[in-house]
Amino acid sequence: PIQTDQISSYPLFLSDCLSFSNNLIFMRKKIVSFKKELLIGTRMSAFLHLSDFHLSENDATSLKGMEPTLILKNTISKIMNKINDFGKLDGIIITGDISDDGSKTSYLNAHKILKKMDLPILAVPGNHDLRRPMMDHFTTASNFATSQFFDWAYETSDTKVIGLDTLVEGETFGMLREESLNFLRENIQFEVKKNIVLAIHHPPIKTGIPFMDKIGLKNSEELLECLNTAAKPLRILCGHVHGVYHGSLGAHSVVTAPSTCTRFSFNRRSDAPKGFKLFPTGFAYLDSSTDGFWTPLTTSNQV
Repeated sequence: PIQTDQISSYPLFLSDCLSFSNNLIFMRKKIVSFKKELLIGTRMSAFLHLSDFHLSENDATSLKGMEPTLILKNTISKIMNKINDFGKLDGIIITGDISDDGSKTSYLNAHKILKKMDLPILAVPGNHDLRRPMMDHFTTASNFATSQFFDWAYETSDTKVIGLDTLVEGETFGMLREESLNFLRENIQFEVKKNIVLAIHHPPIKTGIPFMDKIGLKNSEELLECLNTAAKPLRILCGHVHGVYHGSLGAHSVVTAPSTCTRFSFNRRSDAPKGFKLFPTGFAYLDSSTDGFWTPLTTSNQV
């Protein structure tokens, strides 16, 4: 027979069971949520790296009669045909020389072509660019430090992309202003969680092409001094030399992207010709994780 005290404690027992069950459900939800956060955290950011389009107001009179605008259209078309192969993309990093003549038309056409990809466009100028007309179309995606120069930062959940302006208008070489270096320092010295990518046009390394190395970044040592304040090594993406070259600036990796329209031949002779060839051309893919990778992809390899 059931004792009276057992009957009186039975509701309490049910209450305890219900409370325990609710706690289990709550903990299960927390575990599922935590697993989701872990899965999200493991997806590192990915970008396309394009460079050196050299569009002009009149393509027929530029680059020995080539059609850089048509070439860029074809490049973007090829990328979009393979877009599912890349997985989720967080933006397009462009390391300069969007234009060949600094014309408003060249930037307008470039933006029309690129916006079809529906991705943030993160651009810095090259020595062929002009800031004012470029700013009319390529300043919306990033947080700019000033309205006069292309010094900006763009962040995803795990990556900070910093763009710096190396353009010296009227010159072919590159130089970083003190304000640009200060902006970089402010963005890297206390950043310990996110991976950092630096985008500039002029490489801070030698590539082995004498006539191009003469017009690279003139104050690479100042850049390195600034980078040494970073909490960890970062990646430096460049353009300018129309080819794939790897190197390092201190502990920081440096890579240059292929041009979409032409390439320079590798020739270390001091009297090497300064002309260019039409192929191969392409772009690059960047996985910005700590153990990620940068890889060039060819869009045209005719010889």
